[in-house]
Amino acid sequence: MRFFEELKRRNVLRMAGLYLVGAWFVVQVAGTLLPAFDFPSWALRVAIVVLAIGFVPAMVFSWVFELTPGGLKREKDVERGESIMPHTGRMLDRTIMVALALALGYFAFDKFVLAPRRDALEQQQTTEKLAEARKQGGVDALVQSNGDRSIAVLPFLNMSSDPAQEFFSEGIAEEILNQLAQFPDLMVAARTSAFQFNGKNLDVADIGRKLNVAHVLEGSVRKQGTRLRITAQLIKTTTGFHLWSQTFERDAGDVFKVQDEISTAIAKALQAKLSGRPASPALPKIADPTAYDDYLQARTLVARRLGDSITQGIAAYDRAIARDPSYSAAHSGRALALMLAPLYTGSMTLPQAAALALTGSEQALLLDANNAEAYLVRAMVHSIRFEEVAARADFERALSLAPGNVEVLNFAGDNLESVANLRGAERMKRQVMALDPLSFVHPMDLAYILNMQGRFREALAMNERAIQLGGGRRAYGAMIGPYLRLGDIDKARAIVTSFCETEDSFCLIARVALLAAAGEQRELDLAKAKLEVSRPAWLADGVFPEDVAALYANYSIDIPKATAAALESLQGACYQATTPLHGGPQGARMPEEVSQDPEWLSVWNDPKLRETMIAYRANLAAFRKGE
Repeated sequence: MRFFEELKRRNVLRMAGLYLVGAWFVVQVAGTLLPAFDFPSWALRVAIVVLAIGFVPAMVFSWVFELTPGGLKREKDVERGESIMPHTGRMLDRTIMVALALALGYFAFDKFVLAPRRDALEQQQTTEKLAEARKQGGVDALVQSNGDRSIAVLPFLNMSSDPAQEFFSEGIAEEILNQLAQFPDLMVAARTSAFQFNGKNLDVADIGRKLNVAHVLEGSVRKQGTRLRITAQLIKTTTGFHLWSQTFERDAGDVFKVQDEISTAIAKALQAKLSGRPASPALPKIADPTAYDDYLQARTLVARRLGDSITQGIAAYDRAIARDPSYSAAHSGRALALMLAPLYTGSMTLPQAAALALTGSEQALLLDANNAEAYLVRAMVHSIRFEEVAARADFERALSLAPGNVEVLNFAGDNLESVANLRGAERMKRQVMALDPLSFVHPMDLAYILNMQGRFREALAMNERAIQLGGGRRAYGAMIGPYLRLGDIDKARAIVTSFCETEDSFCLIARVALLAAAGEQRELDLAKAKLEVSRPAWLADGVFPEDVAALYANYSIDIPKATAAALESLQGACYQATTPLHGGPQGARMPEEVSQDPEWLSVWNDPKLRETMIAYRANLAAFRKGE
C-alpha cells in the first residue's frame, strides 16, 4: 500500500498515463504518415517496439527524478519543503488532458475524414489492380490481384428428410454465389467448378488449390414445411480455420433476406468494400414460397444441360411464373434457358427461341431494372440479330451489374470474338477460366480465339487442357484445325481416326478438312457428298450451317457452297454470323481475303450485317496493327 502511495507521490502513475496516451497518439499519426512517404512496412513496427521498450526507462526516470522550481533534481536530493508534487501533479494532469484532447481530435479526424479517403483510394487501387490482372490475363494474375478476397461456394447439404429437396439446397448455394459475384473486388469461383465437389469428401485445402481460392463457404439446409434452417460457415482453405459461421432459422418466405444476410456477412469477413456493390437495395419479393422452389429447381436443371434437362427447366420456370408473375428472376432465367435450347435440344429454332427470350427479358426488366441476367439475354438476342451496337450496350450493362458472373463474362466474350475484338475476347476468356478453372468449355473457347489470332501452338495447348478437364470428343476435334495450319497432317489424321468411329456430321466436317489439307481429291469429293446427304442431321449432331460455311471457306474447298451455307445461316439467324471468316491460314480474315466471288462478297455487304461488319473490320484492322 505504501508503495502505491509512493508511486502517486512521485507522479509515476501520472507519467505512465501520459506516456501511454502519447505513445498511442504517435503510433496513430505514424500509421498515417509513414505510408504516405513510402516508408517500408517495418518502420511502423520498429516505432511501436521502441515506444514499448521506452516505457520502462520512462517509469524509472519519473521515480528517480522530480521537477522542482529549481529544475530537475534527483528525488533524494529534494527537500520536502522544496517538493512541488502538487504543482507537478497539476501540470501533468493538464498535460494528460491536452494529450487526450489531441488524441480524441485526431481519432475523430481520422475516422470521419482520413478513413473514407483511404477506403476510396484502396478501392480504386484494388479496381485498377484487378483490371490490370484481367488485361494481362491468366489464372495466377487474377488470383494474386485479389489476394485473400477469393471464395468458392460449395453446394449446401440437404438435411431435409425428402431427397427431392436436393435442388433446393443447391439452389440456395447458387443464389448466394450469384450475390457474392456482384461484389467487384471479390473473386467468386463459378458454379460449374465449385459444384464438382458435391458429394466428394475432399479437404478444404485441396479444394482451395484446385479452385485457386483462399476461402470456402459450405453449409446445410433443412426445410420442413414453411420453416427453414440454414447453416453457413466460412473456412480459410490454407489453415482450415472457421472465420465465420451462423445459423439462420426463418420462415420460407424470408429466404431472400437470409441469402442477403449471408452474402453481406461473408463480404464483410473478407473485407470487401461494400461501397462498390451495384445499387440494388430492394430484395426480390415473391407471393408464394413455392414459386421459389420451382425457380431453384429450374436453375439446377438448366445448369446440368444434359438430355432434356433444359426443357424440364423451362417447364419449372413456367410454374414459378404462373405462381408469381411479378418474379423478375424467373422471367430472366426462363429467357436464358430459351436461348440455350437450340444448342442442346431440337425443340425450337434459334429465331423462335430469340423472340420468346426477348419478350421474357423485357418483362424481367420491367419488374427489376437491375436484373443483370435480363440484360445478358437481351444482349444475346441483339447479337444473333446482328444489332451490334445494342448488343454491346446491354453486355456492358450486364457486366456493370454482375462483374464476377461467369455466364455474363462468357457470353460477352463470345460477342467480342464474333466482331474480331480478339484481345478483348482473350482477356475476358482468361478471366472466365480463372473463375471457372475446372470447366473444359473455357479453354476450348480460348483455343478458338488463339486460332483466330494465328497462335496455333498455343491453341493446341489450350485444347489439351480442355481434354484433361473432360472435354472429350469436341476438344479432340478442335485440335485438327491447328495441326492442319501447322502442316502436321499425320497428327491431324491420327486424331480424326481416333474419334471418328461413326460418320456423323461433326466427324464428316473433320474428315473433309483433313482431306482438303492433304490434297486427297477423290476421297474429298466422296466426303463432301456424304456431308451434303447428312444435312437433315446437322443440328442433331451439333453442326450449324455457319460451321459448314466456315469449312468450305477456310480450306477454299467450294466458295459457292460456302456462300449458300452462309446465307442459310443468316436467314435462320446464327450465334456468330462471322464464323466463316475466322479460320484462315494465318487466322481471322476479311471477306475479300477469303474470295473475290461477287456472290460471296454480297453476303457480307448485306444491310442487316452492317453494324456487325463495321465492328468486325475495325477490330481486325486494329488487331493487325497491334492496337
